Amino acid sequence: RPMTAVRAAGYTSRGTKFDPLNQGARLTNAQKRDELNPEYQVRELESQVNQMLEESATASFLGQYATALEKAKEAGKRERKLCKHREQTGLADQVNTELTFAVCFNLGYQYEMNRLHSEALNTYSQIVKSKQFPQGGRLRVNMGNIYYEQEKYALAVKMYRMALDQTPNSYKDTRYKIMRNIGISLMRTGHYQDAVQSFESLIDITVDHHAAYNLLVSHYVLGNCSKMRSCFTKMLLVKHYDPERDDDIEPDHTAVFRVGPFPLDELRQELHARQNQANRLILTSARIIAPVVGNSLVEGYDWVIELLQDQQYVTLAHEMEMDKALQHLHQRDFQQAIALLKEFERKERDLQARAATNLSFLYFLEGDLANAEKHAELAVLNNRFNACALVNQGNCYFMRGDPERAKQVYKGAADVDPDCVEALYNLGLAYKKLNSFEEALSVFKKISYVLPNNTEVLFQIGQVSDVMGNSRQAIKWLELLVSKVMHDAGLLAMLGNLYVRCEDDAKALHYFSESHRVCPTDVVVTAWLGSFYLQNELYEKAMPFFQLASRIHPDEVVKWKLKVALCLRRTGSFSKALHKYKQILNAHPDNAECLHCLVHLCTSLGRKMEVQAYESKLWKVDQDHQRQTGSSMACFGQCPRRVGYDSVKSSGKARDEDWELTDDLLPI
Repeated sequence: RPMTAVRAAGYTSRGTKFDPLNQGARLTNAQKRDELNPEYQVRELESQVNQMLEESATASFLGQYATALEKAKEAGKRERKLCKHREQTGLADQVNTELTFAVCFNLGYQYEMNRLHSEALNTYSQIVKSKQFPQGGRLRVNMGNIYYEQEKYALAVKMYRMALDQTPNSYKDTRYKIMRNIGISLMRTGHYQDAVQSFESLIDITVDHHAAYNLLVSHYVLGNCSKMRSCFTKMLLVKHYDPERDDDIEPDHTAVFRVGPFPLDELRQELHARQNQANRLILTSARIIAPVVGNSLVEGYDWVIELLQDQQYVTLAHEMEMDKALQHLHQRDFQQAIALLKEFERKERDLQARAATNLSFLYFLEGDLANAEKHAELAVLNNRFNACALVNQGNCYFMRGDPERAKQVYKGAADVDPDCVEALYNLGLAYKKLNSFEEALSVFKKISYVLPNNTEVLFQIGQVSDVMGNSRQAIKWLELLVSKVMHDAGLLAMLGNLYVRCEDDAKALHYFSESHRVCPTDVVVTAWLGSFYLQNELYEKAMPFFQLASRIHPDEVVKWKLKVALCLRRTGSFSKALHKYKQILNAHPDNAECLHCLVHLCTSLGRKMEVQAYESKLWKVDQDHQRQTGSSMACFGQCPRRVGYDSVKSSGKARDEDWELTDDLLPI
């Protein structure tokens, strides 16, 4: 039909939206009046403060401490705005002290979590001093915790005691924990007798594993063995959780129809965690007191093991038996350790594997590779994910000269336990044995990230870098090692050799001198220093080193004495040099080198008669030497020719220089 200006009834071009609660409607006059109401505005501001508190607590729970602190500060600003608004609207008598306390406490706690201790202490102090918050005295516990973390233990004890005085007797658990904190802080200050009194008052209330453990440690420091026995016995009497039968969990009457173990719900998980922690404390306590509570080591361990077995701590008793064997090992009583470990071969599979691992290690130390390999294979068979057993097996292969097979086993151990440093280190040694230096260097550097101060690893990196020809890199790692091991003569000499290779004589001289200072009897270092000074024409400094070398290396005494004589010649002490040469000749009349030097020296001094005498001796020595080697010049149709005085005089200087530049005088 034709278009008109009249629309159909109820028609709108926008359409309608689904809004059953009529939220899109305009505000009514009543609602507008509520928004102008001061009490309504106060409630809205309180809601905003509560929202910021919840966001801050949530961020802190998720570990986002910086965000939590910002939210806590924002909540504080809004809370102050709320208080100001109340004062302006005449509602100051309706102050919400609980909300103010929550905001201030949350701000202090977030400061504490961000390790801003000064700000946290200031915030807590303001709350504690305010009479507006009667419950604020309990925050002295938080202040004590901060002082404890700052190692201000005296202030921590003071705060804990003030908090204890302000905590009602009805809060038994809170008072118990505060008293335990007081005892621990007293231990930190060294007041063990006061700590004992604090823990004994706790034990009188209720026996707790933590309190009993700390009391036992205090008695151990004070040397009271009888008290240690009593305290350990009380610790074992505390009820422990058994997942198979426990009275804290109501019996499930349908358990007869269930196949398999109980499901680990949150309650059982919590009980498991608590019992594991208790077991750790008991085991640590047993290891502390076992060596001292008896008249001997064996008696003390036997008493502890028997007590653990009586109280149904069978697993911990086995642990102590293993620890007893290891104690014999530390005392180098190998036979007794082996006998104790062999007893585990008849026990549970896990214990068999651990005992076999230790036995393999013991036999390996004794050099019994057959038994070491046998027990290592047994340990791997019982538990193929035992990294220590795999390392022992690889060690046996390595010592048998099969580094390739050892490498594969070490790789397996590293795959099973990436944190097993022994497997990685031995893998690097296997690569080094196989001349795979790139792989060895990579493995050793990987270990250095985990153990940056380990001297063996630093040395291996430096040595492998040296073998690969990277002297500068080797120097870098070995100098780092020298900063930790300052008196290793071999290491200092190694650095000296590296600097010689890099043609840095000053650094080489420094490290060789340090090596000689640490170990003066190293003939190689002594000879290098003497030769260095000889080359640099510092003859007075060279002579003491050659004299020392002649004493510490008597097999080449002639060589060193000749160099001493050469130094005397170079300093112009010809008479002393001649006397030295004659002493050498008297002790070794067949030494051709000494005779040769005497000929040249006497020629230089113009002693013709002595020159002829020494020439005759030199000719006879040469003839005897040729006769012994079967290579006499006569067999070649040549007659021996004597060297005359004039010819010696004309060529003496050239021959003398040739002798001086022999390899014996170059730096080693």
